[in-house]
Amino acid sequence: MPKYYVKMMIEFAGEIEADSEESAEQKAWTSWGDTMDSEITYDGVYSIEVEEIEDEEEDEDGDE
Repeated sequence: MPKYYVKMMIEFAGEIEADSEESAEQKAWTSWGDTMDSEITYDGVYSIEVEEIEDEEEDEDGDE
């Protein structure tokens, strides 16, 4: 079965209480998916890119 590399661009938006912009950014990076205690909401999927990953075994068989 082929494998695919999938890249999804998803946006979340909301408010975070923090002491500074840097602190707010750090909180967003470390907790957006699990324990966000603020009003972060799912805002949309903007793109999905799919690329087939070539199987190294198939490449080796084809070169012989």
